[in-house]
Amino acid sequence: DDDAELSDKEQDGSDGEKKSSEETKEDGEAEKGDKDSGKKKAKKLRAKDLPGVARPLTKKNLVATDEAIRKSGVVYISRVPPFMKPNKLRSLLSPYGTINRIFLAPEDPIARARRIKGGGNKKKTFTEGWVEFVKKKDAKAVCELLNARPIGGKKGSYYHDDIWNLLYLKGFKWHNLTEQIAAEDAERSSRMRAEISKSTRENKLFVRNVEKAKMLDGIEAKAKAKKRKASDAAEAEEPKGAVRTFKQIPKISKDKDTTEEPERVSRVLSKIF
Repeated sequence: DDDAELSDKEQDGSDGEKKSSEETKEDGEAEKGDKDSGKKKAKKLRAKDLPGVARPLTKKNLVATDEAIRKSGVVYISRVPPFMKPNKLRSLLSPYGTINRIFLAPEDPIARARRIKGGGNKKKTFTEGWVEFVKKKDAKAVCELLNARPIGGKKGSYYHDDIWNLLYLKGFKWHNLTEQIAAEDAERSSRMRAEISKSTRENKLFVRNVEKAKMLDGIEAKAKAKKRKASDAAEAEEPKGAVRTFKQIPKISKDKDTTEEPERVSRVLSKIF
């Protein structure tokens, strides 16, 4: 009987342990689910604050997007410090306000190739940039606070002594920038197409002139060959050693005139004297 009671107690203990382990697992899963839901909520909240986020095209969402765009502000950076990347720029400006989008214009590929050829740094650098703040008041405050001032930070930082060049673009929104970039790209592509068509026309004209010159050279060579062949045939027909005779005009003798002339002169003189 004692053994039976002990076995029952052990079984009850094992069942209790199983239940407790299952409860702890359920609690852990519930906590994990709460964390995931919290992260999702945070993401949703952040997405609502940012303009230009793709959402269903409902009237409410469109009004919210327009409102977010109206509240946003764009800062223009006339000079980006050498080799500064967008992530670094975001980390430097994020303490002053929530940043939505950043666009940095890369340097000219020809200038970069020239710099690398001259033994310069191979890192990618940017010439100018635009930063979109969620709130325009943050954009204005950043420009007033940082413009024409050193970047600072740690003394050994690479950008410690560089100067901020910031300008708040009043009434300028991000879609204006995208439209401007699209217009510049279209102008560049049209100019490139015009240059390509011009070079194609010049190449075609050059090839046509070369072909025409070749044709004229061929015609001239054929004419020379034909003339040479005709002269060779004429020389072959003419017999060698032939004596050519030419009709000579007979010589007029002046002996009669010379004998008669003195007599005529003497008769005339005799009549005079």
